[in-house]
Amino acid sequence: MRVVPVLVALLIALLSALPGAAVAAGPEPKVVLIVGPAGEATQRYRERAEAAAQVAERYTSNVVRVYSPEATWPAVQQALDGAAVVVYMGHGNGWPSRYRDSLFGGTQNGFGLNPVAGGDDASHQYFGEERIAAEVNLAENAVVLLHHLCYASGNTEPGLPEGTVEDARQRIDNYAAGFIEAGAGAVVAEGHLGPAWYVQQLLDGDRSIDGSWRRSPNARGNETTFASQRSPGFIAAMDPDRADGGFYRSIVYRDGVGAGQLTATPIAPVATEPAEPTLVGSGLNIEMPYFQVRPLAGSAMDLWIPYTVEEAAALKGLTVGVRWDPIDVDGPATEGDGGAPEEAAVPPSEPAPSASAPSEAPAADPSSGRFTFIEPEQVGSVVQPAAAAIGPTRIKTKLAVPERPGRYRLVTTLHDPSGVAFDAPTQALVPAMFVRISGELEARYLVASSASAPSGEDFRLPLAVGNVGSTAWGQVGDAGPRNLDKRPIAGSIVAHWVRLDAETGDLPGDVHHRLPAGFLPGATERTPLGLTAPDLPGTYLLLIDVVVPGIGSLTARGADPALVRVTVE
Repeated sequence: MRVVPVLVALLIALLSALPGAAVAAGPEPKVVLIVGPAGEATQRYRERAEAAAQVAERYTSNVVRVYSPEATWPAVQQALDGAAVVVYMGHGNGWPSRYRDSLFGGTQNGFGLNPVAGGDDASHQYFGEERIAAEVNLAENAVVLLHHLCYASGNTEPGLPEGTVEDARQRIDNYAAGFIEAGAGAVVAEGHLGPAWYVQQLLDGDRSIDGSWRRSPNARGNETTFASQRSPGFIAAMDPDRADGGFYRSIVYRDGVGAGQLTATPIAPVATEPAEPTLVGSGLNIEMPYFQVRPLAGSAMDLWIPYTVEEAAALKGLTVGVRWDPIDVDGPATEGDGGAPEEAAVPPSEPAPSASAPSEAPAADPSSGRFTFIEPEQVGSVVQPAAAAIGPTRIKTKLAVPERPGRYRLVTTLHDPSGVAFDAPTQALVPAMFVRISGELEARYLVASSASAPSGEDFRLPLAVGNVGSTAWGQVGDAGPRNLDKRPIAGSIVAHWVRLDAETGDLPGDVHHRLPAGFLPGATERTPLGLTAPDLPGTYLLLIDVVVPGIGSLTARGADPALVRVTVE
């Protein structure tokens, strides 16, 4: 008889029943749930993560949650130490993709996380496979569950072409590689099914993870397998909606990994706050950043950040990130936007072992002909630090100006040499900027917003107009009669009257002021406009525009006109 183990078990039970008694918990599988910032989808992801966390807590007390806006790299890296099951939901960034010509392990095939704790659910910074492989230590045979990501299961982004089956295979293999190097025995990617079902499969019984994947409620029956090229000895499998597309289910695994092989990890006695780098205490003071030239859509330019600091060594290796928040811009907010397809299939409802599944509001993906729970990348939300030149009084960094003209809020963040953002008090030292980005055809006017004039009398309105676009207005040309294609072409400033409260009476005709031929970008014309006020007293609007032969009205092409409210007495 095994008397001693039985007596020990009885003793533990008796001690546990005593008032105030506490028995230290033994090692249990560690389950880590990560929700990165993903815009409007973030709250849905938090709900799905919480449903999975409640399932996990039925089997283990070693459950760690890291949710946006607190999901920074230091917090995630600390939480992942010894994790047996990892759940991640958020933005995904993989390869092949249209953004790069080759794989970049610094940002691809990993997590999209909050740059700074306590921020918002939109801005995110990618930490790729290189950081995961080098800085994360998972438990042996850990299982990583990637849900609702772009690229991880072979897909791209909603609204974008998926590419070939070979593209999908590469994405699946690439996305798993960093996690496998960090100790994972399997990486599952499900585009539409939430994680609760998989968490229960892993913690209840001794099922293999590949067997659970094949029994998934979202299984399509189109499975194909191939040997992993990035992770030798591992098998990769995909189960698309159809043979050549709809790549929303994949797994990369080693035989025998599953519920019976999860490694137990001792529970950390005290949860310590992750260490964040800081420049507080260095005497750093930052003034308003600026550009030395006007920002043009689609261009590359330098951002200058004036500063003073007491401890100059604190800035060694500093990197700078920028984020463009659209305020009033031309064109759609995201590329690939589209309406719902006429025949969109809703994914199968997800079982929730511990509670009813959270409500969902899937978006339409026209490229796949179905609704999707995957959040596409949003314009301006990605923070990607770049090297900076540190001068004695100025920090200079190069940045790419967005392709779409309009007004933006430019948020600048400071990062350490490895790309990790400094803490929130450090970021508060950097002023935000409001930037107007000019397009191909843009005009700016310096003129009073209001004026007054006697009825029927002539008056003069001081005005300056500048070409702040990237294209000349007309051409300098040649006054000779032989070559009409090279003749001078000049635009004009046009002032047009509009009634606001007067119902009758004739309006003065449009006033035209000829600009120099071939009015170049950066040029400015200063002139007083000679005008005649309307005969009837009242309030009028004077609309000032630039018209160029062959181009037409700049206002009609999207440029803002000048508006002057004129009171006629």
